[in-house]
Amino acid sequence: MVGTQEPDWASFDAGFQTIQGLKLHVVRAGSSLSDKTPMLCLHGFPDIWSVWGRVITHLPTDRLYVMPNQRGYHLSNKPQRVEDYAPAILLEDIRQLVLANSPSGKVVLAGHDWGGVIATWFAAIYPEHVAQLVLINAVHPAALQRALVTDPDQRTASAYMPSLTSGALEAAWLKEPNSNPFKNWFQQAQTDGRMGPGEAALYQAAWSDPDRWRAAIDWYRASPFDLAIGPELPAWVQDGDWTIEAPTLLIWGETDTVFTTKTRDSMATYFTQLTVMRLPGIGHNPLRDDPVSVAEAIHTFLEQGKQYV
Repeated sequence: MVGTQEPDWASFDAGFQTIQGLKLHVVRAGSSLSDKTPMLCLHGFPDIWSVWGRVITHLPTDRLYVMPNQRGYHLSNKPQRVEDYAPAILLEDIRQLVLANSPSGKVVLAGHDWGGVIATWFAAIYPEHVAQLVLINAVHPAALQRALVTDPDQRTASAYMPSLTSGALEAAWLKEPNSNPFKNWFQQAQTDGRMGPGEAALYQAAWSDPDRWRAAIDWYRASPFDLAIGPELPAWVQDGDWTIEAPTLLIWGETDTVFTTKTRDSMATYFTQLTVMRLPGIGHNPLRDDPVSVAEAIHTFLEQGKQYV
């Protein structure tokens, strides 16, 4: 693997910020005195903040990097109601994190997986807060729902979602913890060197509480994404203006099995300034699989505005 030396986790500045009455665990790196726009980095499922730490260590230190554990994850509060994980609530978390960490009220907003989906949603609703957008194997929410209606391959790739939200998998994991495929994935990441012992300890702490799985899966339960709907698109897709005006970099691991290439390509119409950087042989999580290439692409995009093809 590329760039797999484990970061010094103790070097990161960790604390809590009160967001919408919740305590969110927020980790910061770089310079809080920099005049460069801060970068707010959102993790996906089932990662935690540290997946971004692997990339940040390869970026210049003359910018502030903010890496929250999103609601329900790791050390952040985990509300008990499903409705507390609805997109509008998640968007307000981001808005308040922006205001709490950026004097200008603008950030470079970056996200992977779920973090990228909600970051894109935020850029569409709150463009005034997004200077630039960086997505890593994440898709536009409207494009994803459209693909779930029209593309059999994306429906197949997303077929895990009903099982995940039904509670059946959680019940099985409680009965037999070793049956949890995500925990098995963490173990495999340790075996092949993509996760060092320090980060493994963070993940063990993050997921030792079964209720953390409930909270993370509530993101799916509260979302409007629907595999069974159709042939008409739902109103939440049809009624909004989903255009993203912010310059956007999409970093894409070409062997992704979560989002199809067709879904990726279909979302281009929602962006006015989209550039795509492809990583052959890399899967759904380039942050972990190739953090050096991800960092280089982000740095070049932010500093030089490079257009990838």
